[in-house]
Amino acid sequence: MRAIKAVIDNGQIVPEEPLDMIGRQDAIVVVLDVDPWRAILNDPRTRPQLDELAERAHQEYQQGKTTPIDPDAM
Repeated sequence: MRAIKAVIDNGQIVPEEPLDMIGRQDAIVVVLDVDPWRAILNDPRTRPQLDELAERAHQEYQQGKTTPIDPDAM
């Protein structure tokens, strides 16, 4: 077993250095420093359900139905 540093580019694992492996290789991929929320929030595709939840939350806020978050109670 050995560790190989690589990046994922459009779903393809691209090694940072040339590999001397021939044929099919099994691998376990560990992704470091990935923030799934960043990908979700920066996704330009429409999300009707998320938009609906955001609108409902905004309406509840405007109607005074919300309470501020207390960080000490978390």
